[in-house]
Amino acid sequence: MTLCTAWVRQENEKQELIFATDSCLSGGERWHSGVKLFELPRKDCLLCFAGDTERTYPLILNLISSIKFDAHLSNSSTDIKEVLDYITNLFTDLCNSISSYGTRDFKDVLGSFNFLFGGWSWKDNKFYIWKLDYLHDAKGFVSTQDYDNLVFTFIGDNVSEAQDLLQNELIDNRKVLAGRLDMEPLNVLVRMIRNSDYDTIDGAIQIAKIYPPGSVEFFGVVWPSINGKKTFLGKDVTIENNPDVKYIDPDTGIVLGQDLPEKLDSIEDDVFGIHAQFVKELYPDGSLKQNATTKEKRVLKQILSDIAYSQFINNSARLDEEGEA
Repeated sequence: MTLCTAWVRQENEKQELIFATDSCLSGGERWHSGVKLFELPRKDCLLCFAGDTERTYPLILNLISSIKFDAHLSNSSTDIKEVLDYITNLFTDLCNSISSYGTRDFKDVLGSFNFLFGGWSWKDNKFYIWKLDYLHDAKGFVSTQDYDNLVFTFIGDNVSEAQDLLQNELIDNRKVLAGRLDMEPLNVLVRMIRNSDYDTIDGAIQIAKIYPPGSVEFFGVVWPSINGKKTFLGKDVTIENNPDVKYIDPDTGIVLGQDLPEKLDSIEDDVFGIHAQFVKELYPDGSLKQNATTKEKRVLKQILSDIAYSQFINNSARLDEEGEA
């Protein structure tokens, strides 16, 4: 099976909703790179699952297709709560339509699985996370929220152990009374994947974020540690399959490659070219200004990357010329 988690991360005064899961699929066999985290055809929500893929994959594929070809559901002006209602009704109808299972009990036929669904509600101006479970007494899917002040949840295997580990993380970090989460749920997930005692929780981390007012970003993970391989949605990244995403260090939750030099000793026009003035404004006294915007940092990173690539090409050409000489 699996372990999935979702939580609202608070950094200073900014919030983001994070979904993370392992990559293990099982059911008579073991897959270590199954996709378990899904983006729907709208940019303000995410869905992941735990349990029988025999049931969850058909349900998810039906949902993606339904939203994609429905102008109302795919429109971002339709609030996330309305999408939630549609999902529970759709999943209920699909599961209740199962037939031709002989004398077996429907509960056994349906199997065991559930979902995490969450996103940004523009009407309430806040994030929501829901568990979706099929309740046989109700003969349908029901959505629940089981958090109080700290907005987080787990589904899958060994949930009680995950909650205990999270509580210990918060106590150790003295955050249990602060009402804020950083990357503690990710730390718990990583620890449980690495612990062989939890043998059904396995594979590389899959992770994505939702930013208000509703935009999704998927990340790769360097796995099993910072010295490991780049992975994306549970699979190793290769030259042929190299998604354009940022990568996360699983031990810190830090996005890699975002660091910029704090100081530049010299900003030469022949090196920075037409961007020299822009770079000088970001380093007015040789140090990166404290109030640099995210856009400015992104542009600066691209400038430095282009310069490094240009220098690599020039050095390669010089070495070739020296070799021919």
